[in-house]
Amino acid sequence: MARQNRGASGRRTAVLFARVSANERPQVEAMGPRLQCVETLVQAAQLSGGRVLRRQGDAIMALFATADAAAAAAARMHATVEAGSEKASDLRLRIGLQSGPVTQQGHDVLGDTVNLALEFSRLAENGQIVTSAETAASLNPAVQAAVRPLAPGSAGGGLALREVAWRDATHRLYGAQKDAPARRHSAIRLAYRDKVLVRRREWDVVTIGRDAELDFVISQQSVSKRHCDVIRREGRFLLRDHSTNGTFVMIEGEGELHVHVGELVLAKSGWIAPGLSGDVTEDVVRYWCE
Repeated sequence: MARQNRGASGRRTAVLFARVSANERPQVEAMGPRLQCVETLVQAAQLSGGRVLRRQGDAIMALFATADAAAAAAARMHATVEAGSEKASDLRLRIGLQSGPVTQQGHDVLGDTVNLALEFSRLAENGQIVTSAETAASLNPAVQAAVRPLAPGSAGGGLALREVAWRDATHRLYGAQKDAPARRHSAIRLAYRDKVLVRRREWDVVTIGRDAELDFVISQQSVSKRHCDVIRREGRFLLRDHSTNGTFVMIEGEGELHVHVGELVLAKSGWIAPGLSGDVTEDVVRYWCE
């Protein structure tokens, strides 16, 4: 039986909801541009260091370590969509973001922070980034110069909401994200069944897969021979996937992310599940960043 409650609560993070809508209700055969737009949003979130936890045909939800990173992603989303093809000209993009504590449930996150970000995305108009006064105050000072009260005539104008005027501050938004200090860890501890490994040195690697010569051997059909590894690089520990089915990574307080032929920065603690979600398999490698 798989583990049922691996989650934790109280982790502070930034939540972003991006919603795509059309000027008219699209027919099934006209959904292509909208789906392409959603894919663009996913890529923009990942470029800004976000983890996309929910993805629908017209919206995504992503988590970020800081409000600055979320705001940079939102600006990148708007800029990319506006610079897109004429096929996307009838699409409208509205974004809401909020920073605060979240509660993890399975591989999803819940709580007031999530609900507020969703509500702000509904209140936003096309081309807007809407957030709370509290979250706006936590942004980099260079970005705060581009924050203004939400216009009184807008849907949320009666609330203490703010708009990030991204068109006037794109370079400042990107710069604030780049200048944010990256978390560093001195060691990582990994455990699978009775075996425990600790790695501290730069470029130290822990290998995971079916091959009997690897550090952690997981003999399941869903696991590739050399499935993935964990490496220390520039003071951070990265999960690198090389597999057929991908690797599911749970980061405490942030939900589970599927990594396929890519990299992910590990943080806090969690698990690494090769080939299958950690919600349906016991073959997970636990890790703790120290």
